[in-house]
Amino acid sequence: MDLRDYIRILRNNWLAIVLVTLLGVAVAAGATALTKPSYTARTQIFVAVNSGDSASDILQGSSFSEKRVTSYVTLATSPRVLQPVIDDLGLDVSVQSLAETVEATAPPQTVLLNLSTTHQDPARSAEIANAVADSLISTVYEVESTEGEGNPLVDLSVVEDASVPLSPSSPRVALNLALGFVVGAALGVAFALLRTLLDSRIRSREDVERITDAPVLGAFADHKSAEDEPLISIDDQFDPRAESYRQLRTHLKFTNVDGGTQSVVVTSSIPGEGKTTTSCNLGIMLAESGSRVVVIDADLRRPRVAKTLGMEGAVGLSTILSGQIDLEDAIQSWGPDGELDVITSGEIPPNPSELLGSEAMRRLLRQLEGRYDVVLLDAPPLQPVTDPSVLAAMTSGVMLVNRVDGYVHREQLQGGLDSLTSVDARLLGLVLTRVPQKRGTYYAYQYAYEADTVEPTSARRSNGGGHSSGRGKPSNQKALMGMRFR
Repeated sequence: MDLRDYIRILRNNWLAIVLVTLLGVAVAAGATALTKPSYTARTQIFVAVNSGDSASDILQGSSFSEKRVTSYVTLATSPRVLQPVIDDLGLDVSVQSLAETVEATAPPQTVLLNLSTTHQDPARSAEIANAVADSLISTVYEVESTEGEGNPLVDLSVVEDASVPLSPSSPRVALNLALGFVVGAALGVAFALLRTLLDSRIRSREDVERITDAPVLGAFADHKSAEDEPLISIDDQFDPRAESYRQLRTHLKFTNVDGGTQSVVVTSSIPGEGKTTTSCNLGIMLAESGSRVVVIDADLRRPRVAKTLGMEGAVGLSTILSGQIDLEDAIQSWGPDGELDVITSGEIPPNPSELLGSEAMRRLLRQLEGRYDVVLLDAPPLQPVTDPSVLAAMTSGVMLVNRVDGYVHREQLQGGLDSLTSVDARLLGLVLTRVPQKRGTYYAYQYAYEADTVEPTSARRSNGGGHSSGRGKPSNQKALMGMRFR
């Protein structure tokens, strides 16, 4: 992953990061509030050596003091020093417990000894610190006295008595909150990275591009009205959905480098990605541009084209392949002028794969390719069945519809691509649906200008309808009166 990937991860997971950071601060604040305050009192002892007055004696005495101070650091927390303190102050603690509250340090290259004690009572803290300093001095005099003489080798004196501390030494509120913030933010970022690495769902175009280098022919934003009104309104030349399908139409034409009729299988990895909506709307747009188009509902398991277009679906592809009806009698026309031809699925057969892979299906496709500029086959999804793979081997190519709002997992898309590769199908490109809208992109605003030219069409009306072309049964007029084919 590069820097842009990390920025995208942080942007997509900013809320989780903020919540975890706030949780870290809250935990730190709670721990701080529950911690009883402790007070630390400090005193300082100066160590000197009883030596001569010459410069050499003073220098030797100073060096001797420095070495002696390091020993006194250990001696300060020994039972010999602390037990008298417990006895004098009447403390109800053991020597070991008292030693844990006493700290002795010696700054490098000095003859100073720093003593500090911590207690929940500030006055008691200062009292213990002074008592430990006095006990240490007495003990040093005892152990450093010259044998047979009363004069000790060293001279210890208190430089500064311990005073009663005014503020607690712990808990340190600011430090704890800052630490909670840092730890919380780090955990939040770690959570976002781990969540992204473990999450196999496809959420963006970049996720698709990491799986395949196939071109993206079209991308459609996640419009809330798309489910309620799946068919586009083409009389509004600046409707974002209609314009997106015009771009898809243009890109599809550019994939036909050899010219001639295009027979395109429109499928998806799993159900629910919008392949039927894409097939129908693309067919409408191709017909709008003047192309001869036929949309075939090749999903003989869960057909949706008839319902989407509001047409009769009892007679269609299955009845043609089974020899029950001729092609001419199965073709229905859609639109006010019948500019779009449709072959619905017909009755659901018990053997869809056998019908779609039959020689009759191959002959039907060749016949349709001789009559139309574009043949669109709305096929079943790739993952559950082999039907689209069978059709892909007979057609010009496959257009794979992929939903990018987290509905599809990477493994499912990869499985669909592998299915196409296994039959040497030509993948024309991908169509991305449910693309999350972002502020400042094409989908975030409406056009505010007029086009200089308008594409020619004979299908631009305020109301649409379906009717029989004289080649098949009449379509459901009442259902189509509510459709908006513009």
